Amino acid sequence: MTVSGSRRRPLVLRLSLTAAIAVTVAGSSVAFASPAVSAPMPVRTAAAPAFTAGLCEGTEYTPSEQMLDISGIRLDHFNDGNIVPMYGTTDRGTSAAVDAPVCGVRDVDGIAKSEWMYCTDFDLDPCAGVDENGLPVDKHNDEMGATVPSSGNPDLSADDRAVISWLLQNPAKLDGVVSGNGSEDARSARQTLVWCVSDYDNPLMADFKSLCDRNIGDDERARIVEIMNVTQTLDLVRKTPATGTLKAGETAVFTLNTNMYRKPINVQSSAGTELTVCGDNAKATLSANQLTVDGRGDAPTAVDLCLTTADSGDYSVTASVIPDSVENLHWNTAGAQCQIFASFDTVRPALMNASASVGYAAAPTTTPATTTPATTTPATTTPATPVVPIVPIVPIVPIVPIVPIVPVVPVVPGAPVPSQPVATPAAPAPSAPKQATGPRPVAIDGGAAEQNSGRNVAVAVTGLGLVGMAAAGAVALRRKRS
Repeated sequence: MTVSGSRRRPLVLRLSLTAAIAVTVAGSSVAFASPAVSAPMPVRTAAAPAFTAGLCEGTEYTPSEQMLDISGIRLDHFNDGNIVPMYGTTDRGTSAAVDAPVCGVRDVDGIAKSEWMYCTDFDLDPCAGVDENGLPVDKHNDEMGATVPSSGNPDLSADDRAVISWLLQNPAKLDGVVSGNGSEDARSARQTLVWCVSDYDNPLMADFKSLCDRNIGDDERARIVEIMNVTQTLDLVRKTPATGTLKAGETAVFTLNTNMYRKPINVQSSAGTELTVCGDNAKATLSANQLTVDGRGDAPTAVDLCLTTADSGDYSVTASVIPDSVENLHWNTAGAQCQIFASFDTVRPALMNASASVGYAAAPTTTPATTTPATTTPATTTPATPVVPIVPIVPIVPIVPIVPIVPVVPVVPGAPVPSQPVATPAAPAPSAPKQATGPRPVAIDGGAAEQNSGRNVAVAVTGLGLVGMAAAGAVALRRKRS
């Protein structure tokens, strides 16, 4: 891109910017960093008093007090809503000739916001210096007016503005150096990529066209334009389980759908739980809380995110991102001979958010089983014991045989024994009991016994019981256990 001769800067300053590109190529790779927020000022209803501005993100040297002092005419410019340039990305430039990009401060809803401003005219004066009194000056130390808002750079096409807008909102690579705002090398890479778009046809960029072609050639620019023109989507839903709760220790799967490609999306879960990319997601990478999905076009890509926790409770997963838009840039310039800057507006854009949640039930409480340590003693085989059926024990009542007792008829000594049958005499009349004669009978169990005679005779023996049975003509003897 070429511009009119009235806006050209002297060759010595053009060579100064060319040297900045050389520094970029030799720089080391750094990680992408999110925009820093300068020290906020109280919301005010009147003009702000003089103050010392905060540093822009990733400043690697200490700017002078004059650069950061917002007072006098510079304070008037600030209170009028203009951005006030303060210092360059390195300390190699003089007070009047600073290295791009340039750190500037402006009021955003009562907050003093410090932001990096990137040049979109390779060979024009930044007009961002200050003299010994802190007044804004150009390269000749001539006092400058305010750096006022602009609608954009008229020398840029709609596609150019879209690509530059994307470059200021996303990390990109310049021969392995990751662009961003977090360090001098990262800013130098980002500034060079912007010049590859705004000044690709500038004769002063001829030596660096091959660098631009390698890193942001026609295909990459077409991809970025495609991204900037799609309807950007961000959606997050539960996948497993779709409903219900999980047991502690199980894994919940969430699906993120988005077509914001190569753009860091902030994803995180509640209560300190960790998310991981799971399933077939070769096009997605997760570093800390930054998820980046590769692709192009309007169709969204699904990425599965897994969450596992050992604790019960409700857990949420959120995704948030600032959608890419050319409206997210703040443009400004100090005049026709000065650079037109583009800075990423870190306040105006609204976040796109998506969220989903899952519940975990508490694990049941169980008593751990006692485990007996195994021994090395070889096992012995014990023959099986035959099963003996259990027979109920019935109490045994001793059976006492009934022994017929023949009455003992005493023999009177001296009486003759008849040799022939003798008739049975008639029964004598009853008379008084007669004392027994002859020897004492001996008890069956060997003890002494007492004998009584009569019609119904009962013989009591120590240890025996005699039951007389007169009608049967016999006496039953039953052992009596004491």
